[in-house]
Amino acid sequence: MSPTAATSLSRLREIAGALHVVEDPAQLAAYEIDGIRPGAAVAPASVDELAEIVRFAAAERLALVPCGGRTKLGMGMPPTRFDIALSTARLNGVLAYDPADLTLGVEAGIGVAALNAQLAEKGQMLPLLVGSYDGVTIGGIIATNSSSPLRHSFGGPRDYVLGMEFVTGKGVPTKSGGRVVKSVAGYDIHKLMIGSLGTLAVITRVNFKTFPLPPAQRTFVVSFNAPEPALAMCRAIAQSPLQPWLVEVVDPAAALLVSSEAYRLPAGNWCVVLAACGKPSVVERHARDLPGIAEQSHAAAFAALTDTEKTSLLGRIREFARHARDSSPAVTLVRFNVLPTEMPALLSRARQIADQNQIPFAALVRAGGFVFVALLPPANDADTLRRLAIAAKEFFRAADDFTALTMIESCPAELKRKVNVWGPPRADLPLMRILKNEFDPRGIFSPGRFYGGI
Repeated sequence: MSPTAATSLSRLREIAGALHVVEDPAQLAAYEIDGIRPGAAVAPASVDELAEIVRFAAAERLALVPCGGRTKLGMGMPPTRFDIALSTARLNGVLAYDPADLTLGVEAGIGVAALNAQLAEKGQMLPLLVGSYDGVTIGGIIATNSSSPLRHSFGGPRDYVLGMEFVTGKGVPTKSGGRVVKSVAGYDIHKLMIGSLGTLAVITRVNFKTFPLPPAQRTFVVSFNAPEPALAMCRAIAQSPLQPWLVEVVDPAAALLVSSEAYRLPAGNWCVVLAACGKPSVVERHARDLPGIAEQSHAAAFAALTDTEKTSLLGRIREFARHARDSSPAVTLVRFNVLPTEMPALLSRARQIADQNQIPFAALVRAGGFVFVALLPPANDADTLRRLAIAAKEFFRAADDFTALTMIESCPAELKRKVNVWGPPRADLPLMRILKNEFDPRGIFSPGRFYGGI
């Protein structure tokens, strides 16, 4: 061990305590990002300790990567430097909760599954039903702006995050926004943290608006022989008085991934999965009207699911990315944010690209504007990576034709040496660099992981 490394470890032990500093290489493997292992991991117990660690790292020019449940470390590009994994695992408390006011303040390291279990005791929830649900933390969801099937009705985190506290690259604890719904003072600086992948600051606290759990809910599956009528039904629902909580579309290959013994989607069909939630009268209105809309959209079949079938299917749709990873050694998951009217043409073009490069393809559509394409090659060899790289670059070119925002959410580390997961540079990159320099002037947070090498 070099004298500099020994001094760094000694200082981390002084700040957080020896029991909360990991230096064993075997244990540090759990913090690897694309094969890059940090020199140490540290878990502070308070914001003061975390800020002191950041100030020490800034003074020594040590690169920090914030992490929580470590379920999203594969997102983004590999870090150009990675000295310390800064864990929020011990910052996992509920700081304020007012059920009557529908407001909540939590530390960033709390797990969303455990948090929603606590909220359910008061008949409330956060609509953050994201992938890796059992392991992901609030900070990880916010930093990656993870998409949930409930985005269809609730929007993304920026729609119900009221405020935030974070530590900048200068080691300064900072706050933005408020703790109540009607707080409007100041700029919404905290919204810059949403999706920033830990490159601007370390999130320590998030304040949310909470939502009541629905008193009734039912889930329906509508099957189609082709994608166009399935997507047409989604548009018809959007133009109707109905307001389902989620509307997901799966192609035949994705249907295989999300099916289980508890419920199997019809083989070979495009399926629209809808969940109606709310008062019993609202749910019954959906049950009455949806069959008619399905018939007008030329559906092949319509089914209402039992509670057991619903729980299985919606859980597996939420974990679509995990099931895709389990099915392929080189899975590459691409996310398009696109206008609903452009979805049919984009899906057709994406499938054409996959077929041309002889790569199995599965698609999940979030009707409000997201298309997830999973490339599922059966091998992870040099030829596979070559074809994946060609397909990925063609996806980015196709996205320009559809005015779609595109990124590769996950892929083999080897592919990142051939393709930038964020795509070609955009016109707003200089502004991003200005923000990066303002929040993190020494460039110690997650260097190189974000868009444009930030």
